[in-house]
Amino acid sequence: MRRIGDMMGSRVSSPVKTERRVVADEKTVFFLTEKVVGELYGVRGRENVAPRYWKDGKLFLSCRNPLWANELWVARDILRDHINRELGHEGVKEIKTSE
Repeated sequence: MRRIGDMMGSRVSSPVKTERRVVADEKTVFFLTEKVVGELYGVRGRENVAPRYWKDGKLFLSCRNPLWANELWVARDILRDHINRELGHEGVKEIKTSE
């Protein structure tokens, strides 16, 4: 069976997929970081982790103690992927943690 688009030739274009793309500024990245940390780690995560600085794709997170810094360092790729999925593009390229 042939598709209608094939029968009509080039006059019919295929549907365009639209992505949700959020403008990446520091305030937006911080908001999405707090949202993702809350989704992944709950209230405790939001209490113990805070975004401090974002520039040129590097996101710096401040953690209350070394255990949280280590946990986020281990899960930094997962966290980065979740934030970028919310942004709709690769706005965060690297995550650094500190106490």
